[in-house]
Formats: sequence, C-alpha cells, structure tokens
Amino acid sequence: MRQLGGLDELFLALERNNQCMHVAALGIYDPSTAPGGHVRLRDILAHLRRRLDVAPLFRRRLAGVPFNVDRPYWIDEATADLEYHVHHIALPDPGDWRQLCIQVARLHSQPLDRSRPLWQAYVIEGLNRVKGVPEGSFAIYVKFHHAAVDGDTSIQIMRALHSMIAVPEHHGLLAPPVADAPPSALELCARAVGNLAPRGVRAWLTGVTVGTKLTSVIMESLFRRLTGRETSLLDSLRHQFGWPEPGEESRFDGTVSSRRMVEGLRLPVRTLQRIRDSMPGTTFDDVFLAVVGGALRDYLTDCGDALPAGFAAGIPAGAQDVLPGGSGNHTGLRRLPLHPEIANPAARLAAICHARAESLQTTDVLGPGLVRDLADQVPTGISSFVVGHLLTGYASALVATVRGPDHPMYLAGARLQAFYPVGFVMDGIGLSVNGFRYGDDLWVTIVSCRKMLPEPQRFARALEANLTALAAAVEPAEDKHRPGARAAAATRTQGAAKRPPGARAAVRVHSPATNDNNKHRRHA
Repeated sequence: MRQLGGLDELFLALERNNQCMHVAALGIYDPSTAPGGHVRLRDILAHLRRRLDVAPLFRRRLAGVPFNVDRPYWIDEATADLEYHVHHIALPDPGDWRQLCIQVARLHSQPLDRSRPLWQAYVIEGLNRVKGVPEGSFAIYVKFHHAAVDGDTSIQIMRALHSMIAVPEHHGLLAPPVADAPPSALELCARAVGNLAPRGVRAWLTGVTVGTKLTSVIMESLFRRLTGRETSLLDSLRHQFGWPEPGEESRFDGTVSSRRMVEGLRLPVRTLQRIRDSMPGTTFDDVFLAVVGGALRDYLTDCGDALPAGFAAGIPAGAQDVLPGGSGNHTGLRRLPLHPEIANPAARLAAICHARAESLQTTDVLGPGLVRDLADQVPTGISSFVVGHLLTGYASALVATVRGPDHPMYLAGARLQAFYPVGFVMDGIGLSVNGFRYGDDLWVTIVSCRKMLPEPQRFARALEANLTALAAAVEPAEDKHRPGARAAAATRTQGAAKRPPGARAAVRVHSPATNDNNKHRRHA
C-alpha cells in the first residue's frame, strides 16, 4: 500500500459536481499501418492487458481511512477489469471534427467512480469527415484522476503504453502482478496513529524551513524598498511572490458550470522555435504564452469585455525524476502574467520573458518543492479552503506544454497521428490551454465551461492568427522592407483565421540564415 500525498488528497477534496479533477488525452490513430490494415477492440484490449505492468496505476484504487482521520491509501488489485474501464462508442452523423469535440466534452464532464481504479478509456469510431484523418481511423479518449497522476506522469504513461514499431508485441507481462490484501479498518486506524509522531516531526522541520526561506524573501523585498525599486514594502512583497494586484476580473474568474467545452488545433513547432531563436533569452514556453495572451486579447475584445492587466496563468513546474510506474503529483505551480493589455506581440513576449526571469529568482529562493511540502503537512481541509476561497484570482488560466516523442508511436499496430492533452478547469480558473509536442506539430487543446467559452472555435482561430502576428512582429528588419512583405503577412493572417480548427497553421518565419543564403544566391 502507498499513502496519498498532500497534493494528491487535495485534488480529491477539491472535486465538486461542477469541477471534475481529472486530466485526459485524445489520440487519433491510423490503422492502415497495423497487420491487415485494421484494428479491432479486442486488439486494443489485448495491447493494454500486455502493458499493465508498466503502469501499475491501472490497477490501483482508493482505500479510505475510517472517519477520514488520515489520508487514504492506494491498494493494488490483482488485475484491471478492462471490460469495465474501456468502452466502445461511435460518433453520430456526420462524424466530423465538431462532433468529435462535442463527444469528448461530454465524456470530460463526467466524474470517475472512486470505488474503482480512477481511469476510464473510450474507443471512438465513426470519424468519417474529420479533415486530414485517413478513412477508417479511430480515436481513444482516456482520462485519469489528478490525484493519481500529474502532467509529467501522464506523459510517461503515454510513452509506456505505446510502442515504436507497428507490429504488435505478443509477449506477456514482464512481471507477475502483485496484489495488496484489502486492509481492515483496524489496520488503517493503527497506521493513522503510527503516523502522528513522524508527521509532527516533519511538520516542525517544514515550519523551520519555511520560516528561513520567507525571511530571505522579506529581506530581499526590504532591499528593493530601500533602493527605491518599489514604492512600499507591501508592493515589494507582492512583486516577489507574483501576487496579483486588486483589479478587474475576467469572465474566466467566476464559478464554472458542470458542462465542458473542448476544442483542438495544431501549430507548427518550427515556427514557434524560430520565434524563440529570434529573441535571445526566450524559451519555447514563453512564445506559447505570448500567443495565448494575444488570443485572449482578441477573444475578450470580440466579446466586448475589458482587458485585465493582471490576467495571469498558472504554469506547472514538473519534476524530472518521475518513473512510468509512479503515481501522484510531483509538480508545483508558477504564476506568470499573459499581458493581454499589450497590443504589440513582440512587446508582450518581452514582458512575459521578464516576468519569467523574476519568477525563477523567487523559486530559487523558496525552492521548487515548498508548495508540495506544505501540502503534505497542512491538513487537507485547511489547504482546500485556502485554494477554494482565498486564492481566487491568483491565476485565471492553466497553460502548459509538454514535449513528447519525435518518432512515430503505435498502439496495437495503429500509428498515432495526433495527441491532444485535455486539461481541467475549476472555480476561479475557467480556462485551460495545453500543448503536446509530437513530431513536427504542437497539438493544442482548449478546455473551458459552456458559459465562459461558448464558442471555443473562435479562440482556436485567434491562437492561429496570433502565431502569425507574432512571427511577423519578430521578423528581421530587412525582411519587413522587402516589396510585398506586409501584404504577404496580411494574407497569411487572413488565411489563418479561415482555416478549420484542426488544420495546420502554415506560418513562415524568415531567419537570418535564410536571408544570408538569399544574398549569396543573388551575388552568384
């Protein structure tokens, strides 16, 4: 048995009828690479059954302590009931991209059964008119509770469940499954009593550590105030912790409904990389945040809403030592402003880079695991109250990108064509934008609730258009003065707005190396 950590139990405590705390993924597969050119449900079940040993969380369920006097435990069952966890459905006519998004949104709105292992999968057929998807393709939507996995762990599981060759493996489990004996109520209560003394010692050590680190931050804030970089000590502390200033709320800061809206698109990785390379000190995530900030500006403007200067996103900061068989949450959350009030795309990107650098300085002082340590020692009732009531407005969205494999992946012989990560939203954080790098594309998924984002397709088109605008803004000066450059940029922007949500944004950025090659050709 393995006891849940503080963050794991926090996600269980935060779950309500209107906010399901699970993460998911949607994969689209081409069965033409499989033997015989087709894949059946029994082939998928056999593939999953052979790989249950690489991801034990498929067999883990919760065992609660009587009267909730201690955190629950994960217990491993002998096997997973795949007939219950894996469902087979088909899209209604016409079977296009919009029907697929509607179906995924409905599945994503349904909670998981806590009496069983916290995951569910749906094999979806009937993708008859999804643009760019070969005939006969199918999709798999799979979701895990956030108490069992975080973003990094789910990607590790995704890698473990797929293979690098199209020929299905026929080996059995690498190791026989080990099942836990169901614990009795007396045993769970005895464990709770035994945890009191060690937990008290850990709480004391954590308190000493937190006090030391907070003293360092306060001294830094006092130094900023004395040197005139901040107007007051309170402003300096707020700046150090990235705490938002009181201001106008956006439509994504309220209470979410129980119905989700899901939309997906793909963006070219090379365009994002060229933008990153054109501005020294910029990261791939910075570029993506700037694109999301521009799309947010366009969407709020079209809706007639104000542009809150304090709109910020929560950025997961993951651990690098997560094993495929692990479970639980190993990530922290960093707050970064998206600056939708800045109209110039390049200026917005520069402001995000500056905010990230300052956020990393504070993280270096406090340590990346401080939030996790506090969650492990503070009672879950207190931490859930703080998150649910006192931290409203700290971040209005969740934005993250994860790098996946560059080589093709296969499941039961079918090639993985697209992989959309599907995040979650909650009260006060009504927007989630997640990207997954697979091959040459960044597969992006937008998740919100029906009342906050009734037309997610508009937000997807805004993402494509803002990538084009950002690419044009960071072009070298000599390219901007070429005859017809502005007209070509305008044409690309209009074309991006008219493309369907799942289409690739064809954006071209002129790098300095390309310009030098053109000069040599002219001299030749």
